[in-house]
Amino acid sequence: MSDPIDIRTKHTIPESRTSKFDKHLVLEGLEQNIVPHYDAWGSFQQHWIGKAYKAFKDIDKYIVLMFLVRNHWQNLADKFVYLSMDEFYGLENIKIDKINLISISGELNIPKETIRRKVNELQESGILSREGKSIVLNKKIVNYEKHEETVEILSSFIQKHSHLLEGKKWFGEGLKKEEIQQFIKKYFTITWLRFFKLQMPFLTRHRNVFRDLETWIVWGNIALSHQYDMSKALEKDLIRENIKSNNYYKSLMAFKKERGINASSIADISSIPRATVIRKLKWLVKNDLIRRNRRLEYQMKSTGKLNKTIHQNTIINQGAIADFLTDIFDYMKNSNFKI
Repeated sequence: MSDPIDIRTKHTIPESRTSKFDKHLVLEGLEQNIVPHYDAWGSFQQHWIGKAYKAFKDIDKYIVLMFLVRNHWQNLADKFVYLSMDEFYGLENIKIDKINLISISGELNIPKETIRRKVNELQESGILSREGKSIVLNKKIVNYEKHEETVEILSSFIQKHSHLLEGKKWFGEGLKKEEIQQFIKKYFTITWLRFFKLQMPFLTRHRNVFRDLETWIVWGNIALSHQYDMSKALEKDLIRENIKSNNYYKSLMAFKKERGINASSIADISSIPRATVIRKLKWLVKNDLIRRNRRLEYQMKSTGKLNKTIHQNTIINQGAIADFLTDIFDYMKNSNFKI
């Protein structure tokens, strides 16, 4: 039977091959390189979420937009159709026939009234409009989402992980950044649909712990400061501890460092206003997730009760990232997708 064809694009998703990577082998490969893996993941998240906040000044608003776009891309995939990056951003508008505030609220764990308010704000900013019960996303989305930059940072993340796995008999050669960029641009809606399926639950898990994602971003910058210094100490052989996947977060919390990061630096890195950063820091201190030293710099703290949940989320996230990378590597190495 021939592949179904959309008469507008004629881009059909090719049939899959039977050979696929074992996700457990990918996960095992990441665990064997746990510190460089988290260095790459942390750097990617900091850049990606920072861009989103800088564009929208509101992460929840961006997640609602992600939800709407993801559903559109899923509808395309269900019809075995995909769009390239140029084709997607060349569309005059995207019509989403129905929007169910309850389903969005349930999946994202954001109150229904908050979802309604965010949709209204997106409408006021001109990113979407309403046509009866339908929502229309228009070209103004391009002004907020600098897609060349997102392709750049996602390609770099995938490339770094392919090189962590290269040399293994089952994986083969690592992927070049240029070929990953070409693949993402050609199979844009397929790749980013898979990425959103990773990212949206990831953000929701953190929102459940920290109450809001701005607080998570503030905490994340402190954690990345620890991660950077711990990685450097390992390179210099200053740490004798055997850091593994199941104790990575505990090792990060326990890592002793002289300096921390101050509120102004967090505000500069994240683009979150300093006054907001200070308010979030107070909540984190109150919940024993961070401490402030004599230099007014902030560091991680291991006594907070929420650390247990964060540790559990770290394990879940590790598996989810491995699932995502396995699918991307399968697309590029084991499928009929061609650059």
